[in-house]
Amino acid sequence: MADAKGSSMLSGFSFLSGNNVAVLLMAATFASFYQVKYLSPDGAASAPANQNSNYVMGLAVAGLALIGNAFVGALRKMLSQHNVGSAQQVGIATLIQGIGAIAFCLHSGDLKMDGYREFVDALPPMAFWYAAIAASMLNSVVKTLETKAFAESDISLCAPFLAFDPVMQFLVGVGLMPLACRFMGFGCDEAKSSYPAYHVMSVGCIAFGAFLLGKSTSPGGKSSQSNIKYLGPLPLGSWYILLNCVIYGFTSRLDKVAIKSAGKTLYYAYGRLLMAGSTLGGSLASGGLTWRELKKFTNMRVMTLIMAICFADAVYMLSLYQAFAWISPVYVTAIKRGGGILLSSLLGIALFSESIAGRMGPIFTICFGVTLLCL
Repeated sequence: MADAKGSSMLSGFSFLSGNNVAVLLMAATFASFYQVKYLSPDGAASAPANQNSNYVMGLAVAGLALIGNAFVGALRKMLSQHNVGSAQQVGIATLIQGIGAIAFCLHSGDLKMDGYREFVDALPPMAFWYAAIAASMLNSVVKTLETKAFAESDISLCAPFLAFDPVMQFLVGVGLMPLACRFMGFGCDEAKSSYPAYHVMSVGCIAFGAFLLGKSTSPGGKSSQSNIKYLGPLPLGSWYILLNCVIYGFTSRLDKVAIKSAGKTLYYAYGRLLMAGSTLGGSLASGGLTWRELKKFTNMRVMTLIMAICFADAVYMLSLYQAFAWISPVYVTAIKRGGGILLSSLLGIALFSESIAGRMGPIFTICFGVTLLCL
């Protein structure tokens, strides 16, 4: 009798584990979505406050950003196979982008060099520089950690954890923006935004899907790399990506301030140069920027990959900046990450023969949550 009772309890726990919980959570989230959108008498009022003529365009541009971002990750993975340092490849790539962007700004007239007075008058206001310098330093950390993550772990192990990006955007928007508005007058437009119940449940779907993904790829699982390092239940590269998501919650707000102060093109130009200076300067100070390291960039294949990264990253960042100017960072990152997870995993399978066995259920849960988060 006791054995039968114990077996029944274990069966109950088995039913409430893993993918079954994910299915129940997705069903509850969809039910909440349906109730708010179609059964509530004021369902239209629950739509995002910024859902206007720019909303659809913002989502479309965010979709373009996700394609660029996925290709950047794949190209960095290919470049890491040439034993190029993470900080060095980020620094050189952003330096090339910055020089090219400055040349474009001079050609277009966004930046004037007719004389000292004209040059000074064309400089952005101080609010731009505060936001740009802070965002560029944080983005240098993000790019370096992302490069290390893709070098040390499978893309399909790391990329799904980028789904925590909209989670952090959501938490920062709900928890910190009201305080920032109250004490510093910063982010007041976002602080006044409200989020329906199904958005909160969508965040739960994303977090639980990421947990399932980490559990399904624990050290006992299969991977295309037998030497992947783990820290607790997750690969080390996945922890790098999770840390990046925390940083993204703040850099996106700084990006928005800088874009509104000077426009996306000038911000991109100055931001790339600031990132190059902080990344290469840090590498030089730590002894990583040596002539031996720089000689690796004379390899034609390495430079081809660097130029491809520059192009894909330019598409990604400029699309991202434009989307930030039109809609909330929560919705931008939701679109970018939802499709990016699937695209990055498929690139990992196609280009690096990575295994996706046992990961489709968690990835679907994450994509489902990210999709409803932006509706």
